[in-house]
Amino acid sequence: MKKKILLKVIVVCLVFALAACAGVEVYTSNPRVQRVSNEYFTAELEPQLKPGQNFFVTFRFVLTNKTKKVLQIDWENTYYLLNDLRNGRFLWEGVTWDGLKEIRSKPLIPVAPGDTFTSVIFPKNLGGRGSAMSRGGVQYTQGALPKGENGILLIVRQNGMVRREKMVVSIEPP
Repeated sequence: MKKKILLKVIVVCLVFALAACAGVEVYTSNPRVQRVSNEYFTAELEPQLKPGQNFFVTFRFVLTNKTKKVLQIDWENTYYLLNDLRNGRFLWEGVTWDGLKEIRSKPLIPVAPGDTFTSVIFPKNLGGRGSAMSRGGVQYTQGALPKGENGILLIVRQNGMVRREKMVVSIEPP
């Protein structure tokens, strides 16, 4: 009788030990956050995991204006980079299918002197049209960022001058 109980306890312990070793692995980003700084601005790009999943779908984008004049982020000429090639433009969380037309007519986002602009962005080419309506219309869905080099070719304007910065992270599967 004691042998049966002892055997059951050992089996249960082995099952728990094996389950703990077989945990879900998560995609990684190298570097975790890509930063760039110049005399005009600092910017950060950080891949974000899909809530409850183990893969990346968005980036947290932050830009701080270091000048005494307004900077403008030029989303019409800023591109998503995949393995060093332009692969479309970006959208951001909350943008709706119908609202995209209005945004296209005003692609320059002003950032006041000393201010910081923060947004969650995702590649338009990896998104799709959602099936559910929200208050502002049909929202975009976000597709998984593929393995390899993912990043942004950022265009910022100020008084007719154009500043370009490239930020890239390497995304690897588990």
